[in-house]
Order: sequence, then structure tokens, then C-alpha cells
Amino acid sequence: MSAYDRWAGAAGAEFEAVTTDGDRHRFVLTEVTQARRSNGWLAFSLRFDAAADAPVEQQTYELTGAGIAEPVFLVPIGRTADGLSLEAVFTVPDEEES
Repeated sequence: MSAYDRWAGAAGAEFEAVTTDGDRHRFVLTEVTQARRSNGWLAFSLRFDAAADAPVEQQTYELTGAGIAEPVFLVPIGRTADGLSLEAVFTVPDEEES
């Protein structure tokens, strides 16, 4: 199963997000963009929503949930009425073109 397939299958799931300082937060994976293929690469992005008190700095979080456990670099992209949205962008080798 590709990285994209794992994340796409986790859409809507809640993740525990731990900072390098050990702070813990709950993020919900609210969107996985459609994969874009080009010249042997696969690109997609993830959007997470967090509570209003979530940190606003970009950083690497250790995400755990929905059968996934890995570090992901997230960037805040804006405040919402209920909290904060963060985004991760991936460009990985396209396993289907290998």
C-alpha cells in the first residue's frame, strides 16, 4: 500500500500529535487531496484541523492514528471559527511508475 493510499484511507480520522517538546494535541485529518502524478513522482497534501489552543508554529509532529505512526512536518494555514488548520505537502516516488 502506498503512502497516499494509507493517508487517503485515514481521511476523517483523529490523530494524536506530539511535538518535539512532548506537548500533545488532537488533530483530525479533514482532507487528502487527489494525487497528482508527474514524471515518476506522486504529489498530494493533507489538511488537519486542530483545537483553537493548538500551537501556531510550523514544526514536525509525531502523528499516531488510523494505523499510521510517523513524523510529519505541518504548517499552519489559517484559523477557522473552531480552531486551526494545518497542512502537510508530500512529493514521493510514484510506486506505480517504478
